Amino acid sequence: MALADLAAEVTTGLVHRLRETSTDTEHIDTGGLARWLNNQSLRLAELGRREDALAAGEEAVALYRELAAARPDAFRPDLAGSLTNQCNRLSALGRREDALAASTEAVDIRRELAAARPDAFRPDLAMSLHNQSNRLAGLGRPEDALAAITEAVDTDRELAAIRPVFRESLAVSLTSFGILLTEKKEFDAALSATGKL
Repeated sequence: MALADLAAEVTTGLVHRLRETSTDTEHIDTGGLARWLNNQSLRLAELGRREDALAAGEEAVALYRELAAARPDAFRPDLAGSLTNQCNRLSALGRREDALAASTEAVDIRRELAAARPDAFRPDLAMSLHNQSNRLAGLGRPEDALAAITEAVDTDRELAAIRPVFRESLAVSLTSFGILLTEKKEFDAALSATGKL
């Protein structure tokens, strides 16, 4: 816990310093500020400071939106990552619909990125689909959740066939897939799916 407090203090200090320098328009580091706000959000979440974590995460998303509008190739991946963080912060506060909206936007961005550069972005797409499945399941939309996790499993399976390092991600996706099938009382399908690593 002491290290978590220290990490939050350090990131908060860096955010404060970057904010001070951002008032000088000649030396604005918007990308650095967005990156450290995202980190600050994660550190504050670890301490259970959910509202503060969401505020930092939302500011990071807003900055990355501006950056991605000006330089999409450079900043759309960061925007998707910050949206995923925002989704998790919203979910922790019980704002499920808002969390799903952030998750869906992250999936849409990562789907486009993966279409253009599959080797670089398909792993992130699989992760976003898994996250989206969780959000959909939490909203009582099992069929939509199953569709999202099925796509995540398919993507993870293709990645793991090429690079075994992705077997861990595949195992996590298959576990979620099996849980959703079990909740639908499709026990044979759940056993079959989770046994195919």
